[in-house]
Amino acid sequence: SSNQQQQHRPRHPCPWWVIAAMLLRRALAVGGGTGRTHRLSSGNSASRLRSAATLVVGRSAGSSTTHRNRLLVGGRASASSTAPAGSGGKQRLLRRSLTSAAFATGTGGIAYKCFNGFSAEREVELPPMAEPDSFVHPYEDWPWHWRAWFAVKRSVFLAWVFAPFMWASTAVLLFSDSTEVREAWLEQMLICTQRAGAAFQKFGQWLSMRPDMFPPDVIEVLSKLRSDAPSHPVEVSRDMLREQLGHDVEELFDVFEEEPVASGSVGQVHRARLRPEFALDGPGGRLRDVAVKVQHPGVVDSAFMDLSIVWKVVEFSENFLHMTMPFNRDEFDEVIRAQMDFTREAFNLQQFSRNFRGEHRIRFPQVSPKYAKQQVLVETWADGKVISNILEDFDNAKDTASKAVSALGHKKREMQTRLCSILYDMSMKMMVRDNFVHGDLHGGNILYSEANNHVTVLDAGIATSLDKQTFAPFGKFLHALCSGDTECTVEYLQRFNQSRVKVNIAEFKRDIQSTMDKYMGPLRENPEMPVNAADMFGEVMFSMQKHQMLLKGDVASTLFTISISEGLIRQLDPAFDVAKGALPYIVKHMGMTSGCC
Repeated sequence: SSNQQQQHRPRHPCPWWVIAAMLLRRALAVGGGTGRTHRLSSGNSASRLRSAATLVVGRSAGSSTTHRNRLLVGGRASASSTAPAGSGGKQRLLRRSLTSAAFATGTGGIAYKCFNGFSAEREVELPPMAEPDSFVHPYEDWPWHWRAWFAVKRSVFLAWVFAPFMWASTAVLLFSDSTEVREAWLEQMLICTQRAGAAFQKFGQWLSMRPDMFPPDVIEVLSKLRSDAPSHPVEVSRDMLREQLGHDVEELFDVFEEEPVASGSVGQVHRARLRPEFALDGPGGRLRDVAVKVQHPGVVDSAFMDLSIVWKVVEFSENFLHMTMPFNRDEFDEVIRAQMDFTREAFNLQQFSRNFRGEHRIRFPQVSPKYAKQQVLVETWADGKVISNILEDFDNAKDTASKAVSALGHKKREMQTRLCSILYDMSMKMMVRDNFVHGDLHGGNILYSEANNHVTVLDAGIATSLDKQTFAPFGKFLHALCSGDTECTVEYLQRFNQSRVKVNIAEFKRDIQSTMDKYMGPLRENPEMPVNAADMFGEVMFSMQKHQMLLKGDVASTLFTISISEGLIRQLDPAFDVAKGALPYIVKHMGMTSGCC
């Protein structure tokens, strides 16, 4: 599962002769400490060597033996247990077994690491993805009466789905001191959101990144939406792969794990190994270990009208959730709906890879156009552990081993510091250097390899960018906001305003000045603590709504992604000052200093 830590691959391959010796030794004498011998089935020499290497990997990896042997059985070269006849054969077998066991236990681990490093380190250039057209929902072409019927049907379905949560909410209000009632309410919150579909799950994921807005138990429940979304049956995945890629699972893959390793709001992921002739980098290529992402059925339905319902929920919740959305929602909806097309995600992954080429701490899965379809995406498998799971494991270990609390706490803080450095550097470069920002940077979408100190960023279906005319002004606006410059902030908010309502500039300026004083000026409650940038953005949004201003959609999308990224940073290190840290990046990559011009 996604909670299990994968084997990390080292950065430097070992000499070719070590690998050759390992393969030759193992091909001549396969056996070892189990007391059984294996004979490779018939086939060409390459198949035998590949099988031998798989067996060595299985033995040297300890707990990975079962999985690696399963890879072998799924492949073209299998192993079978035999007993050679004759005493001479037994003596030769014993000598070979002892030698093989010593070799496997003495150098197998090194060979395993070197073999994996050799196969993984050199990046292979795959054909570029053409930028897909803007996503147009297929239901948009329906006659009005069909769309009206769908809206009624969907509304009834959602009312039925959320009915248990509404009842539980009423019970919480009536019995606010009851732990059992609150636990039942939290359970219904999770179940109902999962059943409601992709838009509500995505909204819950975003809310889970804001621990400053909700109680810890609510954040904990919503956090489960990042990786514990309901999965669909494997038969659906098989049918989708056949429909989208034109081949049955058995034709494409040596191994295809039917149990998904992760399931999100839009799709689920199966681990697999492509057959040599279907490798990502061409027949006989080495990019064969892959993650297969398959879209959930019903996602298209939920994308048609659910976003409008989510915005209504936000409007209804403004008073007690203290959040608002004063921006052009059509542009924002277009960004969100783009993730329904997996070819868009493939294009985004390649763009991110190009932007961060040579930066070894930041990686993205590789994709090939031939395996990028609207509802299926095959990408290289990434080793590492989900960030949110790493932090949970630390907390669980501390709870069960009180004597090691200080040591674990120190290790956790060190890891959080490393992660903050990597992720903040990445998000700021996306924003101010590349103008191409990952729009869904929550802890469930990032893998961390502690051994190599690098992250792999997944699920790039949502990405935001500013138009060329807005990019430079936005840099100045961001610099003004992070440095507490009210005059500049107001000037650029007027530029980004798309509303035709006349704004009382003097009053608007007083409201923005009040926000600056609260978060960065004399009214700041805890000057020693970092600025809560997302809350400050939120106050600015409320001021815009008060004056009936409407923010450009691309600016709103970018500010929203900043809020998501800041939520992740604050979870990792509450003392990290996002606003203060942004200024050097803005100056370096955009040439911005103080002043509006």
